[in-house]
Amino acid sequence: KELGKDYLPATAKQYAKKGKGQDAHEAIRPIDVTLTPGKVKQFLPADAAKLYELIWCRFVASQTKPAQYAQKQVTVVGGPYTFKVTGSTLLFDGFLKVYADDEDKEEKITIPLKIKEKEPLDLKKLTPKQHFTQPPPRYTEASLVKELEKSGIGRPSTYATIMNKIQSRDYTIKEAGRLKPTELGCVIALLLENNF
Repeated sequence: KELGKDYLPATAKQYAKKGKGQDAHEAIRPIDVTLTPGKVKQFLPADAAKLYELIWCRFVASQTKPAQYAQKQVTVVGGPYTFKVTGSTLLFDGFLKVYADDEDKEEKITIPLKIKEKEPLDLKKLTPKQHFTQPPPRYTEASLVKELEKSGIGRPSTYATIMNKIQSRDYTIKEAGRLKPTELGCVIALLLENNF
């Protein structure tokens, strides 16, 4: 009714969670989807209205059709160098109409539509940059919990205890919001890897 029939899939989407985790948070849903954030905003305190909007938008987005993109890859050969760029154009916004996270809002690379195969191009500007491969960033508490969940280690009720233990026993220390292993933590990890 709000978005139009183009956004409604043929059948309701069903999601199944792998593993045996306690996912009580998965039950957080709007009681009545017709109570849009705009309708209930006047009856709620500001923080509650923002929370309701987040829950409502996420739920409705989970039931709409996916976004569709047209992707184009261009390879430019210039002497001994080869340059590749991939860009995408949004064809249908789908769930993004209701819920777009920061990753979806990032500026995308746009490739001119008029480029033809084997067409000579004029170099207008060259910005030389050297890029070194970076190791993955250290875990934050949130990213470590995600990794534990993905690996099937522990359950939601034990994650806080795990975070507390690895810091209270000096296996890790927090530096700039990230967990850094201590010397003791590295020795313990090595012993566990070698013996278990």
